[in-house]
Amino acid sequence: MNTETTTHTTATGLDNLTKIINAVALHASTDKQRYALTGIYITAKNITATDSYTMTQYTPTEPITTGQPALIDARELTTALNNLTKAAKAWQKPQATLTTTATTWTLTTTNSTQNNPPTTGSYTGQTMNAEHPNTKQLLDTTTPATTPFEPTGFNPDYLERITKASRKLSKTTPLIMAIWQTPSRPVIYTTTTEQGQLLSLIMPQRITPTK
Repeated sequence: MNTETTTHTTATGLDNLTKIINAVALHASTDKQRYALTGIYITAKNITATDSYTMTQYTPTEPITTGQPALIDARELTTALNNLTKAAKAWQKPQATLTTTATTWTLTTTNSTQNNPPTTGSYTGQTMNAEHPNTKQLLDTTTPATTPFEPTGFNPDYLERITKASRKLSKTTPLIMAIWQTPSRPVIYTTTTEQGQLLSLIMPQRITPTK
């Protein structure tokens, strides 16, 4: 008997889902040798991606999924969403539903928020057979900084990535530095909209002051 469980999602605005995934995907690795880091990890509470240099986690107001987690190739998922979004330009309120099993994910779109609208587009792919890094400990923001400020630097390319991810969600909402602890701990930025919150992490670089 097949005991494979299925993750069902509630319908989400297609444009909004595309913006969220594209923002998070900026932090996924493009290095195929780091296979697990090329994916976006989607759970009932969060959507996360990291390349080990930066990390972002989006917490939607309403869950994107309601069941088992899934690791999905970032490039494949964003391509599917972008293609379906282009095909839905003529629709007034395009909706998207993402469904995952232990081995597959399916993205379907409809052109209406009404009950049981017909499916107008669909894409099916394989979930990634890999374990996404445990990012929970990096996001432990309960301990405030206890050491004085030290000169610290940030890679400008990574800062630009965080800014781009924020602007994909909103061009007017401020990007806020929410957590600053020490030069050996990550700095966390947030972008909060009515639909949810994007949380982005960047590791600082210790700077040796010149004499």
